[in-house]
Amino acid sequence: MSLQIDDIRFSYGKHLVLDGVSLEVAEGSFCALLGPNGSGKSTLTKVIAGVHRPASGTVSLGGVDVLGLGRRSHARLIGYVPQSGEVPFDLTVREAVLLGRTPHFGIGPGRADWAKVDEAIALLGLGELEDRSLSELSGGQAQRALVARALAQDTRVLLLDEPTSALDLRYQIETLQLVRQITRSHGITALIAIHDLNHAGRFCDQAVLLHQGRIQRAGTPQEAFDEAALTAIYGLDVTVEEREGYVEVRPVVREIEYQI
Repeated sequence: MSLQIDDIRFSYGKHLVLDGVSLEVAEGSFCALLGPNGSGKSTLTKVIAGVHRPASGTVSLGGVDVLGLGRRSHARLIGYVPQSGEVPFDLTVREAVLLGRTPHFGIGPGRADWAKVDEAIALLGLGELEDRSLSELSGGQAQRALVARALAQDTRVLLLDEPTSALDLRYQIETLQLVRQITRSHGITALIAIHDLNHAGRFCDQAVLLHQGRIQRAGTPQEAFDEAALTAIYGLDVTVEEREGYVEVRPVVREIEYQI
């Protein structure tokens, strides 16, 4: 089931953040949402997640209008990993991951639900931390717990809002590798709002460049990462090279003398 986003418009007050965004992400694809701060990438993930209601436009999955679904039905299809600051601090890691199963059980979790929780905790390497409160964890550890919660939710679409921003380099790579593996092995569609162009170029199948609330370029990283477009969007000269099948973006750094 492909994820279809059509003509999404959203504003914070009078400030237009998303201006007619349309995008299709194929089933089993890992798609990066890229752009400078304020470009609309995090807001788009929140619209798809049902956190924000757009002024116009639709989001559908396999022909189903997901924005028109009730909260429980929506959560069975769409999993959302917020930024690391948005965590329920009074829960243990295991309790937080169990929240991902609530759309699937009635009065209480069953054996299958706990099995999903244990599997997600193991995948994210959180076994030694599962009984600790999220308030006791580092930002990176808490972020991994949120990713585990979304995996336990067992959805068709996984949304990640800058999930690697609080992680050290090792866990950045491991998290992106894990998401890519899940999309390919389970046919899950994943969208990630991310700043690192090179991470996106290496791990993602699709790249979408947003600027001032509009999509400027979209396609494979090789297609989307155009030097002229990146220079215009980021206000910085860059070079783009393909190395061993992956795209690498490098800034052109020039020495500037500052008046101090």
